[in-house]
Amino acid sequence: MIIKGNRREGQPILVNGNLTQKLERIPFTEKTFNEGWIQQLIQREPSILPIEEIESNFAPLIPIGREIPTAVGFIDNLFISPDGYLTLVETKLWRNPEARREVVGQIIDYAKEINKWKFSDLDNVVKAYNQKYNSNSDGLITTIQNFEPIDEIDESFFIDKVSKNLERGRFLLLIVGDGIRESVEDMVEYLSQTPQLYFTLSLIELQVFMFDKKKESFIVIPQIITRTREITRAIIKVESAKGGEFKINIETDLGLEANNLKTNVNKRITLTEEEFFEQLVQYTDHEYIEFTKQILDDCKTRGYKIDWKQSSFVVKLKDPAGSGTKITLFVVQSVNSVYIGWSSDQLEKIGIEKEISYSFASDTSKLFKDLNVGPKKHHWDDVVTLEQLKEVYPKFIERVDKFVNEINMKINEKAL
Repeated sequence: MIIKGNRREGQPILVNGNLTQKLERIPFTEKTFNEGWIQQLIQREPSILPIEEIESNFAPLIPIGREIPTAVGFIDNLFISPDGYLTLVETKLWRNPEARREVVGQIIDYAKEINKWKFSDLDNVVKAYNQKYNSNSDGLITTIQNFEPIDEIDESFFIDKVSKNLERGRFLLLIVGDGIRESVEDMVEYLSQTPQLYFTLSLIELQVFMFDKKKESFIVIPQIITRTREITRAIIKVESAKGGEFKINIETDLGLEANNLKTNVNKRITLTEEEFFEQLVQYTDHEYIEFTKQILDDCKTRGYKIDWKQSSFVVKLKDPAGSGTKITLFVVQSVNSVYIGWSSDQLEKIGIEKEISYSFASDTSKLFKDLNVGPKKHHWDDVVTLEQLKEVYPKFIERVDKFVNEINMKINEKAL
């Protein structure tokens, strides 16, 4: 699926007390900065790219490469997430003529090249990057550990995950520039040429405004212009229809997905979700696949946060007080298991007593036969299957909602 971003046109205003200052966007034709400036910016501050809104499993971005030579050209920036998902970035300025169209084919060519890599090839790229920019020779594992620790027992799993993503071409491709304008139809033309890759492609515009010309200070506003929502690209059929519309049918291991780009434009199916369900289908049947989708829809409707992991998703509550802490409600694994845990320490972190976590674990455990609370009181002593959960789901989700309300009440009491 291909989704156009919602453009927000307007002029930013800097407010300083009673004084206001209009910020003028730097014209595309001016040579105030070059592509190298953009590459350096996103290398130094990768969080400027709104990855969470595109594909959550690719976030946060860890820089591991810049101006990487390949047989088809130089990859401007390369990132990886702690879960082993690679992001390729091609930077383009609007004043450069190839920024209109050829850049889409260019970044896909880069993806084809990386698709040939082994883990050792990527590891060598990271070592070269660290030697040039960080004055060390750290490989990929050490670089990730400096950002987020990887347990020894998980190291082999991480290597296998990266290797599989390289082999399958499961990448996030970003075209980043100061003035991106690219038609959806042109992108479909390029995407249909690479059915062996599982990538997502997004166009991100960095709107650059002059803040202080003397100090060369700027304000940069990122904006998602267009993104694809590609499911498993095994068999793709593009069908024309009346009125200039078209339909894409994608046949996957989960069956045929018919996506009408006009009516389903807001339906978000991420690579992360697709990969999860590819695994889950091996452990349960269609009924419980649909039940799992219902769980996701119910939790999203309630405003709960879905954190996608390598083979599971975690339903969490963001601290309503704004601390940034997320409280774990429950976990669904792709091997057909469900469990709860960790919430007591998370509650203690935001100044709420652990007892409501203990009662949540105790009450939910009583919904299932032969299930008890574990030794740490905030988790069960075993997992349950989706089949077991479905039998008591209304009572379970009701108790989840009660747990959330209890947390909110405690936070409100603290604020008084």
